[in-house]
Amino acid sequence: MHYSLPEGSYASRADDGATRIREFRQMVLALHRAGLRVGMDVVYNHTSASGQHAQSVLDRIVPGYYHRLNAEGVVERSTCCDNTATEHRMMGKLMRDSVRLWARHYRIDGFRFDLMGHQPRDAMVQLQAELRQDNGRDIQLIGEGWNFGEVADGQRFVQASQLSLNGSGIATFSDRARDALRGGGVGDGPAAVVARQGWLNGLAFDPNDAAKAAGAPDTAALKASADLLRLGLAGTLRSYRFMTAAGSEQSGEQMRYAGQMAGYASQPGEVVNYVENHDNHTLWDVNAFKLPLATTATDRARVQVLALATTAFSQGVAYFHAGVDILRSKSMDGNSFDSGDWFNRLDWSYQTNHFGTGLPPAGDNQALWPLIAPRLADARLKPAPADIAFARDAFRDLLRIRASSRLFSLATADEVQRRLRLHDTGPAQNPVLVAGELDGQGLPGARFQRVRYLLITSPAAQSRGIDSARGQPWVLHPVHRARQAADQVAARQSAFDRSQGRFTVPPRTAVVFVID
Repeated sequence: MHYSLPEGSYASRADDGATRIREFRQMVLALHRAGLRVGMDVVYNHTSASGQHAQSVLDRIVPGYYHRLNAEGVVERSTCCDNTATEHRMMGKLMRDSVRLWARHYRIDGFRFDLMGHQPRDAMVQLQAELRQDNGRDIQLIGEGWNFGEVADGQRFVQASQLSLNGSGIATFSDRARDALRGGGVGDGPAAVVARQGWLNGLAFDPNDAAKAAGAPDTAALKASADLLRLGLAGTLRSYRFMTAAGSEQSGEQMRYAGQMAGYASQPGEVVNYVENHDNHTLWDVNAFKLPLATTATDRARVQVLALATTAFSQGVAYFHAGVDILRSKSMDGNSFDSGDWFNRLDWSYQTNHFGTGLPPAGDNQALWPLIAPRLADARLKPAPADIAFARDAFRDLLRIRASSRLFSLATADEVQRRLRLHDTGPAQNPVLVAGELDGQGLPGARFQRVRYLLITSPAAQSRGIDSARGQPWVLHPVHRARQAADQVAARQSAFDRSQGRFTVPPRTAVVFVID
């Protein structure tokens, strides 16, 4: 089965199975020796074909068994392909046996499941236990826990989805902070893709022309987005409580997102934080739609780094898409899975992000061509090599900051509630400033007594006085103070007035202060 065999595109002899297996194992070994763990993306929720199609396999073994059928006996296709039925005993076993093979014989350290919400929770929990027994250690499982299609809301079984995996230790990607940051949602058409801004790109505080035409600035929506970001920083936990813009202290479970609970994880390790993935537009391309067109490429790079800081500072699993640190663009292709190397390539010379290299294929993009074409031709939206280098190096600094203290990866919900305090919340908040304080006292690996991060999305500098900070010895994080710090704007323009307890941060900047 192809599920359990290394794909041969990168093998020296793609036509020889033994070579493919040996060279894949050598690759994993080399990565392990370099100090890296290896994760694998897996897709068990669908196949490319069923029935008697030339590329069908499972239906030729037991016709009508391995795929999920509707009431009329037709294969369900809510995944955009032919859905498999992992709720059936032998299809579930096929999935579990395949993953166990990859872990035992190829030493894979973790797995990311495509459309995991189309699989039963029981199957994933059983797999988790089998992997632990096989390997004598935990193998990390993460996946897309989206709730849709014929299995939505538990119609067929209890799903491995966001809303039902809590307590399992299996993590799902969170769309809560992602959508609050980016603005809009998947599938927005021409009328919405520009006008629906997010916390990162101007909602209410820096409206683009389409947003202005849509009406008055929606400050309430900005505050709600800032609260979803705050919840994301707290691990999207059901139990985490803070004062929201609604004027009351709420738990994540009480807060709302798209008609459902915003906080869904029982523990921080059950959420994957991200701002960009392989699906949909890259962050650079989203901001090409949503930031005011006059925004310079240099400022756009700062927005990109600010977005990455929200992931780096959030409790839970930090997930960064390949190329997001070098301003990756797919020339505004919103669904590039079949667009080839021309739209998906990365430039490791850091000279270009390939923005504007061609109008993306019609497919899912044609309706947006009238908006895409002029933007691809706009030189202001194409970054210079210096912008790409800045984002790359600033991202590496963010990784150094996250790695510097265990406070950025607290293990339990109780620790997050006890050690993370969010500042400037509630109805009187300044929504373009999000600030958190982490208490490291008594925590092994904390390194600092206290850590305070400030995230500023406004195109203007922001200042915030915090009464409890008066007289305290806050200084910039050592990464910011280093001579080679990538973000010299943050290093030189961020300040703390000890007598007033006042922090000042430059525009579109993430900065961290500490007490040693």
